[in-house]
Order: sequence, then structure tokens, then C-alpha cells
Amino acid sequence: MTRRLAWLTVLLVGGTGLAMLLASLAFVPVDRWESYVPVAAIVGAAGLLLAGVAVEAAGERLVRPMRGLVRSIEQDAIGGQSLHELVQQAPTEMAPLLYGLHVTHARLRRTVDELEQERAEMSALFEHMADGVLVLDSDQRIVLSNPAAERVWSRALVGRSLAEVTRDAELVDLARSVSDSETRMRLIEFYGNDGGERRWIQAVATPLPEHRRLVVLQDISDLRRSEVARRDFVANVSHELRTPVAALKALVETLEQGAIDDPIEGPQFLHRMHVEVDGLAQMVTELLDLARAEAGRLDLCLAPCRADELVREAASRATPTANQADLELDVVLPDHDDLWVSADSRRIGQVLSNLLGNAVKFTPSGGRIETGARRKGDRVELWVSDTGVGIEPQHLSRVFERFYKTDPSRAAGTGTGLGLAIAKHLVLAHAGQIWAESSGNGRGTTFHVALPALDGSSD
Repeated sequence: MTRRLAWLTVLLVGGTGLAMLLASLAFVPVDRWESYVPVAAIVGAAGLLLAGVAVEAAGERLVRPMRGLVRSIEQDAIGGQSLHELVQQAPTEMAPLLYGLHVTHARLRRTVDELEQERAEMSALFEHMADGVLVLDSDQRIVLSNPAAERVWSRALVGRSLAEVTRDAELVDLARSVSDSETRMRLIEFYGNDGGERRWIQAVATPLPEHRRLVVLQDISDLRRSEVARRDFVANVSHELRTPVAALKALVETLEQGAIDDPIEGPQFLHRMHVEVDGLAQMVTELLDLARAEAGRLDLCLAPCRADELVREAASRATPTANQADLELDVVLPDHDDLWVSADSRRIGQVLSNLLGNAVKFTPSGGRIETGARRKGDRVELWVSDTGVGIEPQHLSRVFERFYKTDPSRAAGTGTGLGLAIAKHLVLAHAGQIWAESSGNGRGTTFHVALPALDGSSD
């Protein structure tokens, strides 16, 4: 455009010169026109050519900085140095314009960088949110989801309808019922796509522009399970305390009514009171141990020790009780295996004593109990097996829960129901594993404890 204006100026100047030439002929005698006109024409043409070259050069000098600025902006290469060079090359009149364009470009670049940074932060936040997020279009189709939402249903969600993915009428109804100015919340209970684990989801639906919906899914399954476990714990403790407290109350009332003066019944009642009090004290002690274990505050005195010696010591403590119950207790140990472990011998002994005690309680007279230890790879495995009542397969994963009893009627009065829970936490504190195996009722049970092996021996 600048070049066109420059050449238009040249044409105007040429036209003006031609008009002046024609006007000057009026003052030149006719006999001299023959010599005057060619000279005037040559001079005018030369002036016109020089004017055109000058205008072209001036226009090029004027537009060159502009072209450089545009090229720098297109290549995103403009900076302080390039601006300084352009200003030096440009006429003085162009400097303010170049500076203004540079400032505008810098502001736009800064705004774009800030938007890109915010977008990256939002994307990272969206990807790593613990809560599931779904964005639905006007047809209830999922147009955006994050990994947390995909983990809930274990599948890709984008492009599918909400009803197809969730198969939950409550959640679909919640998303549809959201008005343009209202947020709705609902607690939804459902099972996974495979019909397995039961889950609780706190769903919040919020309207978005263009008739879209934002659905935030907070998985509170663990919180609900904790609440259920807490209620069960309180109920179980109350149940376990009710029997000894009721027995003590009855014994005290009997003694108050004169039984304490009976030389035969009085001492028996006092002995039964001691038994009940000892049971209560044991329950309190085990509850404290379990609380410390679950809080990770167990004090372990780790030291190198031999697993076979721990087995022999636990078996020797259980032998009198086993003999009294007419049970055979065998210890099976290898001759040459390296059975060193780093453990708290008192705590592991407590675990083995609990397992042997349960075996004695739940094995009928004439049965057999076996305990031992062996090396398996980088671990040392201890076990206690019996020929007792056994455990149904569906109960195996729950026998280590607090107060859990596979048969409450048969197990009543046999213990506090905390022993296996404490044993599990003691083994886990040693970086070990504990599990149970059984083929069902009447087929016996085997408990395994695996501890990390300690290579070499200790003096």
C-alpha cells in the first residue's frame, strides 16, 4: 500500500511537471520550440526517473522495519534485541509505531503463557484428583472424564452415555434433575460391573453452560466401612463384656445373700470371680495391644534368632494343655535348614502360642496338632496345623478380624476373639505374612506365618 502511494505521488509530480512544460511554451518563441522541447522533455524525464528511484528507496526504507517486525512476530522470535535492530533501521517517525506493536505483542504473549500455565495446572489437577469427574453434554453423553472416574467403572467413559456406563438409575436421575441454577447431591450405593465389591459414592451434580452437567463422584466406601467396623467393634466389645460382667454381678449378689459364709460354696464363688476378672483383664490387655498394633506403635526388640527354637519353646508351653485335652502335639523341624530370622522372639512366641492355643480349643479329643518351621526361598515359614473343626472357605479371609467367629454359638466362651487380629498385626510389623488354609468343616486348619530369612548365623 505504501509503495502504491509513493508511485501515485511520482505520477502526480510528473503530471505537474508536464503541465508546467506546456505552460512555459507560451513564453518561448515558436522558432525555438524545436530545440527547447527535447531538452525540457529529457530533463523532465530524468527528474521523474530520479524522483521514482528516490520514492522507491524511501518507501523500501519505510516498510522494511514493518516487514521485519511482522516476520519476527510470525516466527515468535521478537525480543528486545530484534526490536532494537528494527528501530535503528526504521525512520524516526516509525519508532513509536514499532514500539507500540512490540508492547502489544509482549502483552499478548504473556497472556497466552499465563493461560497455557493455568491450563497445564488444571490438567494436572484434573488428572490426579482422587474424586471422579464427569462432564456430560445435553444428551447425557460423557464428553470428558478423569482417571479416577474411569477406575470406578474400570473402562473408558468418553463418548458413552451415562446410563450405559453406570447402569444406575439414581445417578442418571441425579444428572437429569439438575436445574440451571441448582446443585444436587446424593449418596449412591452400587456394586461394580462384575457384581462384586459394594461401593458408596457421594455424587454432586452441577449445571454448566450450553446445557452441560458436571458430575463429581467421591468414593466414600472406605469411610463407610470404617464406620461399620467402628459400630461392630463397639457392639462386639459390649457383647464380650456383658457375659463376665453379668456373671460377676450374679456372684456378688449370691455372696451378699450369705453364700460367702458357706465354707464350701463361698471359696468356689470367689474362685469363679477371679476367673471372670482375669478374663476381663486379659481382654483389656489385648485391646490395648491391638490398639498399639493398629496405630503402628508396637515396641519390637528385633534380634537374630532361630525359628526352630521359637517353635520348640511355643510347643513346650502348649504341651500340658494338649495332653490335658487328649491331643497329640508333634514338632516337625528339618535337620540342616538355615532358619535364622530377625524378630522379636517374645512377640513371635506370642503369635505361635495363640495359634497353638486355638488349635487345642478347636480340635476334638484324640486329634492331632502339628507345628514346625522350614526355609522357603528368602523366607522362613512357620506353621500350625490341626485335625479340628476346620473353617469354611468363605470365612478364611475374615478370621483375622477383631471378634470374628466362624460359629458364634460354638465359639462362645472360648476366648476374646482378638488373638488372631493381634497375631496378624505382630506378623505384619515383622514385614511378614500370615494366612489360613482349610478344606471346610471337620477337615482341620493350617495357619502359616512367613518371615524374612536372615542369611548366616549369629553367635
